Amino acid sequence: MLNRFIRLAFNFLYRNYASYLYKIRIGRNVYLNRKSVFEGKNFIGNNSIVVDTYMGYASYISENAVLKKCKIGKFCSLGPQIDCIFGKHPTQTFVSTHPAFFSTKSQVGFTYAKTQLFEEYAPPPKNANNYAIQIGNDVWIGYGVKLMDGVTIGDGAIVAANSLVTSDVEPYSIVGGTPAKRIKFRFKKEEIDFLLQLKWWNKDLKWIHDNSHLFSDISKLKSHVQRNE
Repeated sequence: MLNRFIRLAFNFLYRNYASYLYKIRIGRNVYLNRKSVFEGKNFIGNNSIVVDTYMGYASYISENAVLKKCKIGKFCSLGPQIDCIFGKHPTQTFVSTHPAFFSTKSQVGFTYAKTQLFEEYAPPPKNANNYAIQIGNDVWIGYGVKLMDGVTIGDGAIVAANSLVTSDVEPYSIVGGTPAKRIKFRFKKEEIDFLLQLKWWNKDLKWIHDNSHLFSDISKLKSHVQRNE
Protein backbone atom coordinates (compact mmCIF):
# COMPACT_ATOMS: atom_id res chain seq x y z
CA MET A 1 0.00 0.00 0.00
CA LEU A 2 2.81 2.38 0.93
CA ASN A 3 4.75 1.56 -2.24
CA ARG A 4 1.66 2.22 -4.37
CA PHE A 5 1.13 5.57 -2.66
CA ILE A 6 4.77 6.51 -3.29
CA ARG A 7 4.47 5.58 -6.98
CA LEU A 8 1.30 7.63 -7.35
CA ALA A 9 2.85 10.60 -5.60
CA PHE A 10 5.99 10.38 -7.75
CA ASN A 11 3.95 10.15 -10.95
CA PHE A 12 1.91 13.21 -9.90
CA LEU A 13 5.06 15.22 -9.25
CA TYR A 14 6.74 14.07 -12.46
CA ARG A 15 3.66 14.90 -14.54
CA ASN A 16 3.72 18.46 -13.22
CA TYR A 17 7.45 18.70 -13.82
CA ALA A 18 7.12 17.36 -17.38
CA SER A 19 4.22 19.73 -18.07
CA TYR A 20 6.39 22.68 -17.06
CA LEU A 21 9.62 21.44 -18.68
CA TYR A 22 8.19 20.45 -22.08
CA LYS A 23 5.27 22.92 -22.19
CA ILE A 24 2.73 20.15 -22.68
CA ARG A 25 -0.88 19.67 -21.59
CA ILE A 26 -1.63 16.54 -19.61
CA GLY A 27 -5.08 15.11 -18.91
CA ARG A 28 -6.35 13.31 -15.81
CA ASN A 29 -4.94 9.98 -14.62
CA VAL A 30 -2.05 10.04 -17.10
CA TYR A 31 1.08 8.00 -16.47
CA LEU A 32 4.44 9.17 -17.83
CA ASN A 33 7.83 7.68 -17.17
CA ARG A 34 11.07 9.61 -17.02
CA LYS A 35 12.44 8.08 -20.24
CA SER A 36 9.73 9.70 -22.34
CA VAL A 37 10.70 12.89 -24.17
CA PHE A 38 8.48 15.62 -25.63
CA GLU A 39 9.49 18.35 -28.07
CA GLY A 40 6.76 20.68 -26.84
CA LYS A 41 3.17 21.83 -27.52
CA ASN A 42 1.99 18.26 -26.99
CA PHE A 43 -1.21 17.00 -25.41
CA ILE A 44 -1.83 13.68 -23.64
CA GLY A 45 -5.46 12.67 -23.13
CA ASN A 46 -7.12 11.36 -19.98
CA ASN A 47 -6.18 7.89 -18.71
CA SER A 48 -3.34 7.45 -21.20
CA ILE A 49 -0.01 5.72 -20.54
CA VAL A 50 3.21 6.87 -22.19
CA VAL A 51 6.36 4.83 -21.56
CA ASP A 52 9.81 5.11 -23.15
CA THR A 53 8.39 7.23 -25.96
CA TYR A 54 9.66 10.21 -27.97
CA MET A 55 7.01 12.65 -29.17
CA GLY A 56 7.70 15.34 -31.76
CA TYR A 57 6.52 18.94 -31.70
CA ALA A 58 2.73 19.53 -31.62
CA SER A 59 1.82 15.84 -31.72
CA TYR A 60 -0.96 14.68 -29.42
CA ILE A 61 -2.55 11.54 -28.00
CA SER A 62 -6.24 11.18 -27.21
CA GLU A 63 -7.70 9.45 -24.15
CA ASN A 64 -7.15 5.84 -23.02
CA ALA A 65 -4.13 5.28 -25.26
CA VAL A 66 -1.12 3.14 -24.38
CA LEU A 67 2.15 4.02 -26.10
CA LYS A 68 5.35 2.14 -25.35
CA LYS A 69 8.76 2.44 -27.02
CA CYS A 70 7.41 4.65 -29.81
CA LYS A 71 9.24 7.31 -31.78
CA ILE A 72 6.60 9.79 -32.95
CA GLY A 73 7.25 12.61 -35.39
CA LYS A 74 5.90 16.15 -35.45
CA PHE A 75 2.28 17.27 -35.96
CA CYS A 76 0.82 13.77 -35.45
CA SER A 77 -2.80 13.13 -34.44
CA LEU A 78 -3.21 9.92 -32.44
CA GLY A 79 -6.75 8.88 -31.60
CA PRO A 80 -8.29 7.25 -28.51
CA GLN A 81 -7.51 3.72 -27.33
CA ILE A 82 -4.43 3.20 -29.49
CA ASP A 83 -2.29 0.36 -28.18
CA CYS A 84 1.10 -1.20 -28.91
CA ILE A 85 1.51 -4.96 -29.16
CA PHE A 86 4.83 -6.63 -28.43
CA GLY A 87 5.88 -10.19 -29.15
CA LYS A 88 4.55 -13.01 -31.26
CA HIS A 89 4.25 -16.80 -31.24
CA PRO A 90 5.12 -19.31 -33.97
CA THR A 91 2.22 -20.30 -36.20
CA GLN A 92 3.90 -22.85 -38.47
CA THR A 93 6.18 -25.87 -38.03
CA PHE A 94 6.08 -25.68 -34.22
CA VAL A 95 3.62 -28.18 -32.74
CA SER A 96 2.65 -25.79 -29.93
CA THR A 97 2.39 -22.02 -29.73
CA HIS A 98 3.24 -22.05 -26.00
CA PRO A 99 6.50 -20.25 -25.10
CA ALA A 100 7.71 -23.16 -23.00
CA PHE A 101 8.61 -24.88 -26.28
CA PHE A 102 10.51 -22.03 -27.96
CA SER A 103 11.55 -19.41 -25.40
CA THR A 104 14.24 -19.45 -22.71
CA LYS A 105 12.52 -16.63 -20.80
CA SER A 106 10.45 -19.01 -18.62
CA GLN A 107 7.34 -16.84 -18.85
CA VAL A 108 5.34 -19.28 -16.71
CA GLY A 109 8.19 -20.28 -14.44
CA PHE A 110 9.67 -23.07 -16.58
CA THR A 111 10.76 -23.89 -20.13
CA TYR A 112 11.66 -26.97 -22.16
CA ALA A 113 13.79 -24.91 -24.56
CA LYS A 114 17.53 -25.02 -23.92
CA THR A 115 18.14 -22.28 -26.50
CA GLN A 116 15.94 -19.57 -27.97
CA LEU A 117 14.21 -21.24 -30.93
CA PHE A 118 11.99 -18.40 -32.16
CA GLU A 119 12.39 -14.63 -32.35
CA GLU A 120 9.58 -13.30 -30.16
CA TYR A 121 10.17 -9.59 -30.77
CA ALA A 122 10.70 -7.74 -34.02
CA PRO A 123 13.95 -5.77 -34.45
CA PRO A 124 13.61 -1.98 -34.12
CA PRO A 125 12.86 -0.09 -37.36
CA LYS A 126 15.77 1.51 -39.19
CA ASN A 127 16.70 5.01 -37.98
CA ALA A 128 14.41 4.64 -34.96
CA ASN A 129 17.20 4.84 -32.34
CA ASN A 130 16.11 1.52 -30.80
CA TYR A 131 12.48 2.56 -30.41
CA ALA A 132 10.28 -0.45 -31.20
CA ILE A 133 7.69 1.44 -33.28
CA GLN A 134 8.32 4.41 -35.56
CA ILE A 135 5.59 6.89 -36.51
CA GLY A 136 6.50 9.57 -39.03
CA ASN A 137 5.44 13.20 -39.20
CA ASP A 138 1.90 14.48 -39.87
CA VAL A 139 0.43 11.01 -39.30
CA TRP A 140 -3.21 10.47 -38.33
CA ILE A 141 -4.01 7.25 -36.46
CA GLY A 142 -7.67 6.56 -35.76
CA TYR A 143 -9.62 5.14 -32.83
CA GLY A 144 -8.64 1.75 -31.46
CA VAL A 145 -5.67 1.08 -33.75
CA LYS A 146 -3.21 -1.62 -32.64
CA LEU A 147 0.47 -1.31 -33.63
CA MET A 148 2.74 -4.35 -33.75
CA ASP A 149 6.36 -3.89 -32.71
CA GLY A 150 8.85 -3.33 -35.52
CA VAL A 151 6.52 -1.34 -37.81
CA THR A 152 7.19 2.04 -39.41
CA ILE A 153 4.34 4.35 -40.37
CA GLY A 154 5.49 6.78 -43.04
CA ASP A 155 5.09 10.55 -43.11
CA GLY A 156 1.60 11.78 -43.90
CA ALA A 157 -0.04 8.37 -43.59
CA ILE A 158 -3.54 7.71 -42.26
CA VAL A 159 -4.52 4.55 -40.37
CA ALA A 160 -8.26 3.86 -40.23
CA ALA A 161 -10.02 3.18 -36.94
CA ASN A 162 -9.75 -0.29 -35.36
CA SER A 163 -6.99 -1.41 -37.72
CA LEU A 164 -4.19 -3.81 -36.80
CA VAL A 165 -0.88 -2.63 -38.25
CA THR A 166 1.44 -5.60 -38.77
CA SER A 167 3.74 -4.21 -41.48
CA ASP A 168 5.20 -0.90 -42.64
CA VAL A 169 2.85 1.80 -43.94
CA GLU A 170 3.96 3.83 -46.95
CA PRO A 171 4.15 7.64 -46.73
CA TYR A 172 0.90 9.43 -47.58
CA SER A 173 -1.04 6.18 -47.89
CA ILE A 174 -4.39 5.40 -46.26
CA VAL A 175 -4.57 1.92 -44.74
CA GLY A 176 -7.22 -0.01 -42.85
CA GLY A 177 -8.36 -3.43 -41.75
CA THR A 178 -7.02 -6.47 -39.89
CA PRO A 179 -4.29 -6.71 -40.92
CA ALA A 180 -4.10 -3.16 -42.27
CA LYS A 181 -3.80 -2.94 -46.06
CA ARG A 182 -3.45 0.02 -48.38
CA ILE A 183 -6.76 1.53 -49.49
CA LYS A 184 -5.30 4.34 -51.57
CA PHE A 185 -2.72 7.13 -51.60
CA ARG A 186 -3.73 10.59 -50.45
CA PHE A 187 -2.13 12.45 -53.38
CA LYS A 188 -0.64 11.94 -56.83
CA LYS A 189 2.90 10.54 -56.93
CA GLU A 190 4.47 13.86 -57.94
CA GLU A 191 2.66 15.60 -55.06
CA ILE A 192 3.86 12.97 -52.56
CA ASP A 193 7.42 13.36 -53.88
CA PHE A 194 7.10 17.12 -53.44
CA LEU A 195 5.92 16.83 -49.83
CA LEU A 196 8.61 14.30 -48.90
CA GLN A 197 11.24 16.59 -50.32
CA LEU A 198 9.74 19.72 -48.73
CA LYS A 199 9.45 18.20 -45.24
CA TRP A 200 7.39 21.18 -44.14
CA TRP A 201 7.30 19.91 -40.52
CA ASN A 202 11.04 20.65 -40.28
CA LYS A 203 10.63 24.25 -41.42
CA ASP A 204 10.89 26.95 -38.78
CA LEU A 205 7.64 27.94 -37.09
CA LYS A 206 7.52 31.30 -38.87
CA TRP A 207 7.56 29.58 -42.27
CA ILE A 208 4.76 27.25 -41.19
CA HIS A 209 2.71 30.17 -39.83
CA ASP A 210 3.22 32.30 -42.93
CA ASN A 211 2.26 29.48 -45.29
CA SER A 212 -0.47 27.84 -43.22
CA HIS A 213 -3.19 29.45 -45.35
CA LEU A 214 -1.98 27.29 -48.27
CA PHE A 215 -2.30 24.01 -46.41
CA SER A 216 -5.95 23.59 -47.45
CA ASP A 217 -4.89 22.85 -51.04
CA ILE A 218 -1.83 20.81 -52.00
CA SER A 219 -1.73 22.33 -55.49
CA LYS A 220 -1.61 25.89 -54.12
CA LEU A 221 1.18 25.04 -51.68
CA LYS A 222 3.17 23.27 -54.37
CA SER A 223 2.80 26.17 -56.83
CA HIS A 224 3.75 28.73 -54.19
CA VAL A 225 6.85 26.85 -53.06
CA GLN A 226 8.02 26.20 -56.62
CA ARG A 227 7.66 29.88 -57.47
CA ASN A 228 9.37 31.24 -54.38
CA GLU A 229 11.91 28.71 -53.13
